[in-house]
Amino acid sequence: MLSDGNIIVLGGGLAGLAASIAADAPVYEAASQAGGIACSDRVDGFTFDRGIHILQTTNLELLDWLKSLGVTFQEHRRNAYIYSHQTYTAYPFQVNTAGLPIGLRVRCLWQYLTRDRDSKAHNYEEWMYRTLGNGFADTFLIPYSEKFWTVSPREMTHEWTGNRVPQPSPAQVIRGAFWSKQTRIGTNTDFRYPHGEAGYGEVAAALENQARANLHLEHRAVEVDVERRRVTFANGQTAGYSVMVSTIPLPVLISICPQAPGEVRQAASKLRTNSILVVNLGIEREAISDRHWVHFPEKDVSFFRISYPHNFGPDVAPGGKSSISAEVAYSVNDGIDPEKTTERVIADLIRVGAMKSTDKIITRTTHNIPYAYCIYDMQRTEALRVIHAWLRSCSIIPAGRYGLWTYFWSDESILSGKKAGGTALERLAGQMSTNASS
Repeated sequence: MLSDGNIIVLGGGLAGLAASIAADAPVYEAASQAGGIACSDRVDGFTFDRGIHILQTTNLELLDWLKSLGVTFQEHRRNAYIYSHQTYTAYPFQVNTAGLPIGLRVRCLWQYLTRDRDSKAHNYEEWMYRTLGNGFADTFLIPYSEKFWTVSPREMTHEWTGNRVPQPSPAQVIRGAFWSKQTRIGTNTDFRYPHGEAGYGEVAAALENQARANLHLEHRAVEVDVERRRVTFANGQTAGYSVMVSTIPLPVLISICPQAPGEVRQAASKLRTNSILVVNLGIEREAISDRHWVHFPEKDVSFFRISYPHNFGPDVAPGGKSSISAEVAYSVNDGIDPEKTTERVIADLIRVGAMKSTDKIITRTTHNIPYAYCIYDMQRTEALRVIHAWLRSCSIIPAGRYGLWTYFWSDESILSGKKAGGTALERLAGQMSTNASS
């Protein structure tokens, strides 16, 4: 049996590591490596992140904290594109349509200017029509949304959009339709990426190093007894707690809590995510592109986005080589064949001009992310209310993307973990005060 802790943390991703550091508490991670989906994998001299990861925060406190942990960043000005109608146009699409067919440009512009801005949007699709007009919605936003989320935007709310979807001014849209390439719109026009060959995984590595004394790898929780406040792990070990911070996916957490009421289990069954297979290729050619990433709304292209890791840092690919990461979204209910998907991805990359048929592929790997982006469907809010209320009654504090079931960027996950660690300390102090007075 592991030594009991007043506070323990389940899940060693960015949020879990940050919570462990904030509360000076043991953190238990199922995998053999901490960091979760913010890890990077080093293969044959190439570094591949698990999907695109960049730091786009302006939070100076967080930046100073990461610096104190030894993470140094290089700054980038975003160079992103969209592939639509067999044409590459600069991101964001709404202000860069000048290269598209004239008829399409006129339609997008006219329907943007004459859109019904006063109507109430009841779902994400209606929000797109109201905010950007039918032309932009039908040409890019809706087909991309369907590929990315794997569900119809009619099934989703629009509460998450905020700063996630660029919303230009009319003047910017008009200029972009006729003569001006504009890219300085949106939250990630400038971003940071760690120095060194570790890729974005350097952030996770720094947090792991800080939490190392409290880190327990290869400890997958298989049962949480909320009455005895004891966790059992697949390796046979157990750990007691007074307060727990959980960053593991909510459906997984509820499934291993025998005392979870029926309504809580039912609520957890309603939570949905997409899944992503990342296909990574190392190419025997230098500088195949100077772009950071490209979005693909076209239905006949297998991936929704590709990135070029060699453009994020000089040490993430060998000299004279290039690298591509393609992200393929799929429904968690469908599954995916990594080998067949890799072959299709390669064929599609050649077809859209992202690489040449003569390019020699010297490395190919895949990484599967079963829980990727949490889907904001119509059932999510009520399901979370039920689940989180029960967790609070059990002194379990959810944190991070999967504990809060939200659309967090990595900086937001770190801050969420730090906050949860502080909340756990407060909860523990309250328990101790109550016990002392009773």
